Amino acid sequence: MPLATLFIRTIGLLLTVVVFVPPQLFVLMVFRFVPKPLSQVWPILPLLFFRCLLKVFGVRLKIAGPRPLPGTLLVANHVSWFDILAIGAIMPLSFVAKSDVKGWPFLGQLSGLQRTVYVDRRRGRHNKTDGDALTERLVDGDTMVIFAEGTNSDGIKVLPFKSTLFAGVERLAKADGQRPPVQAMSLAYSRLHDMAMGRRQRLGYAWLGEVGLASHFLFMLASGPITFELMFHEPLPETMKSQRKQMARALQAQVAGGLEDMRYGVTTPRRAATPPRGPACAVAIKALRPKHD
Repeated sequence: MPLATLFIRTIGLLLTVVVFVPPQLFVLMVFRFVPKPLSQVWPILPLLFFRCLLKVFGVRLKIAGPRPLPGTLLVANHVSWFDILAIGAIMPLSFVAKSDVKGWPFLGQLSGLQRTVYVDRRRGRHNKTDGDALTERLVDGDTMVIFAEGTNSDGIKVLPFKSTLFAGVERLAKADGQRPPVQAMSLAYSRLHDMAMGRRQRLGYAWLGEVGLASHFLFMLASGPITFELMFHEPLPETMKSQRKQMARALQAQVAGGLEDMRYGVTTPRRAATPPRGPACAVAIKALRPKHD
């Protein structure tokens, strides 16, 4: 990328932060004291902020599938820190993240502006307090996003989903009979300069291994125009929400199948179904795939 373009993007980034971050911090401080009057205001500022950031980074969104209803738990694969910016530009929502994120430069501040629910994974599991904080937000009508792999993947394959992350939804379904919508979505960095990326290019956009946040941030800022694809799948049926392991397997199958479909240009969302355990899981994922003409 020419240095002039990188310079312009850097100036655009600084201006976007200066214009949008102070008002968001002010609204969040006031929100603690008068939450209801501002409940319709605070989501608009992060939405506009992330949309401006995508313009600065030169990212185009391509969205397919049924849009989620308010109060939906969205479950996705996780490729990079940039996923937060791209998803946050689609609609008002908040994230579930590990508690370490609060201390990260730039991303920690972004997560705070999104009213993120933090999960303490140092205790080895998603505990009851974390799960209750998530379900309270869902019952209040907030749309929440959870990266169920528990870490970053390479954007080509999907890691096993952690069923403990759905314990709060399971408890809510069993105790009160309340079943907030649960919906899978597949994420992919698919095109560069409007040309399909190869495997090596996709791996380059994944935030993996020993790559530092600062260096990957600069890589994304200097990158050519890319396309970020997101496919919303069909929500899970009500009967699945009382079994967290069943939820995890079904959602993983939808997300993995969606990634494969997007590589072939198929934009038909996956229906919700439960794959069997063990080796038969791969067969079930193929069975869920829409027929290609």
